Amino acid sequence: MVIYFVLTTFVPLAFLVGMSFTEWNIISPPRWVGLQNLQKIFSDFDNWFYLKVIGRTVLYAIAILTLNIVGGFFVALILNQSLKGKGLFRTMWYLPSVFSGAVIALLLRIYLAGSSQGVLNMVLNRLFGIPPVDWIYNPTWMPVIGVLFVVWQGIGFTVIFFLAGLQGIDENLYDAARIDGANDVQLLRYITIPQMIPVLLFISVTGMIGSMQMWEVPRIITAGGPNHMTYTLVYSIQNDAFGNLEFGLGTAQSLVMFVMLLVFIGWQLNQYRRQYGV
Repeated sequence: MVIYFVLTTFVPLAFLVGMSFTEWNIISPPRWVGLQNLQKIFSDFDNWFYLKVIGRTVLYAIAILTLNIVGGFFVALILNQSLKGKGLFRTMWYLPSVFSGAVIALLLRIYLAGSSQGVLNMVLNRLFGIPPVDWIYNPTWMPVIGVLFVVWQGIGFTVIFFLAGLQGIDENLYDAARIDGANDVQLLRYITIPQMIPVLLFISVTGMIGSMQMWEVPRIITAGGPNHMTYTLVYSIQNDAFGNLEFGLGTAQSLVMFVMLLVFIGWQLNQYRRQYGV
């Protein structure tokens, strides 16, 4: 297992780090360029292009993670009640996580078609008389739609883990609190939420990793537009490495993403250790 872990984790990681200091187009041998790729990423190249991509990716990731946690916890609270057909509702919430993101993104592109034949435009026109909107090339709405698409696809994963955490809380804690006169809001604040901290830590770490990798929307729907508003870091990595055959620059961006995630995860774990003494 140790050999397997080294071969599948540390060897590719070492290869990634080494490649990020080279200029390589696959055809010719790699050429050592030192920190040139990283300097390009953090410089004012093309009006601070890569720094804007990084900032945009972080902003989207925070929005996606926040909506996933808040929305997933709210849905889990509802599905944890004694409802008729709650098994069916739980399955429905998790189904989007099962479907291929690329296929759903392709269907969404058809749904958002800017002509009068687009499904969304047809619905809005018939119900409210709104003229057709070119949603895919709208710099205001397309980033919002992209974030909501990622949230919709991944919230089932969050709901499942919150449900598992809620069902693991000892009911005696609630009974004792009710005897002391606690209301529902106090039960939520002083029992439910504190008991969910370990689950919240896991979801925030794994969710941030997933949120930073928004790819289907820029790759399949918008091609990074409009005005680069959906041009994310993962899409930039793929575009530079496999589109422009600049593997050194692409892997350098991968290294930047790895360090960013490592810092975030380390900060999260450190906060958890300080608070709970683990």
